[in-house]
Amino acid sequence: MKDKTTFGLSPERLARLLAIGLESSEGQHNSGATRSPADVLQEMLTGKLPLDLAMPDSLPAVLKRPCDELLAVAGRTMCDVLLNSGTDLAVIKALKNYGKELVRCGGPKAKQAAATVIYYAAIGSALVFHQNRITGHSYEKLEETYADLQQRPWIPSELKDLFRRALAICQQPKGKTK
Repeated sequence: MKDKTTFGLSPERLARLLAIGLESSEGQHNSGATRSPADVLQEMLTGKLPLDLAMPDSLPAVLKRPCDELLAVAGRTMCDVLLNSGTDLAVIKALKNYGKELVRCGGPKAKQAAATVIYYAAIGSALVFHQNRITGHSYEKLEETYADLQQRPWIPSELKDLFRRALAICQQPKGKTK
């Protein structure tokens, strides 16, 4: 009687199929590990806000809480939310915390770099559009960081513009006294 789990394949043929499957999955795994920060950031910025709890990198899963404040921006891209002056401050704070948690959780360096950019973009968005500092970082620290981020060639120009505007706010005398 033939074994139904191997569909009648000889041991050699079965071994060959398994080897092909293993090579294929290793190739997919390695390609994910070598993604650039630019690719990861672009994917995060242009994709719809990750609100599906079933996804391990979704906002609710990473923040370990429901994200009801994000329901109003469901279906929009992260870039649109971060660069829109009408975005609610609670949403911006959630995105800041999301970036912070993604960095804290570890993972590939490219993903951590992209998450760091999201973190500082949310802080910049709050500064620029709401005149509100949503971090414990000093204005001096933010000034250094925004100056550095503007020099990164892999960061999109829209975010560099946000960082430039946030840097200008940090450099104002009133910003340094807060």
